Amino acid sequence: MKKILKFSLVLAAVVLTAVQAHAGNADFSLDLIKEEGKTVSFNLKETKKIDLSIYDTNDSLIYQEKVTSEENISRTYDLTALPDGIYFLKAESDLKISKYKIEVVGNKAKLSADAISEVYKPVLVNKNGMVTVNILNLEKTPVSVAIYNSEENEVYNETLTADLYVGKIFDLTSAPSSKYTFEITYNGKTYIETVAIK
Repeated sequence: MKKILKFSLVLAAVVLTAVQAHAGNADFSLDLIKEEGKTVSFNLKETKKIDLSIYDTNDSLIYQEKVTSEENISRTYDLTALPDGIYFLKAESDLKISKYKIEVVGNKAKLSADAISEVYKPVLVNKNGMVTVNILNLEKTPVSVAIYNSEENEVYNETLTADLYVGKIFDLTSAPSSKYTFEITYNGKTYIETVAIK
């Protein structure tokens, strides 16, 4: 039992270290500035690059933009053209995807200041062919990892435990292919990243 606890603590430390190392430019927070009529204004702090999109309840894309800035990102959206209903603002950085609720009723729009969901993306670190996969799995859903070689043949497939911190190291130093594609699925989303080994 002590060995399992020690391993869990070491794994948690590795995941948090990898997330923090990756988070320098990727984590963010949303500050609601004001809501006036059907116009909402907000700041995104602690990021210099982010993808913003607005979806309806059927997951149909209404608006999308990629934003870069040397300082905090400020945005004002005029939602006058939208009929009454529920919409979602999705903010996606290199590290996480946050979803915020927008309610349009009559001549007013309201943006939730707190995210209704946040999913952290997997962090892959390649150090001379030793590839470490770290996942902060807030929903504790099963994590499926598949690896494909450069010919797109599956060389590995495993479903990992549904823990808060999921981590695994892959030794690809003597692997024959020059690049491998990792397909990681959890919490209803699939993330794909290709890693060059040689």
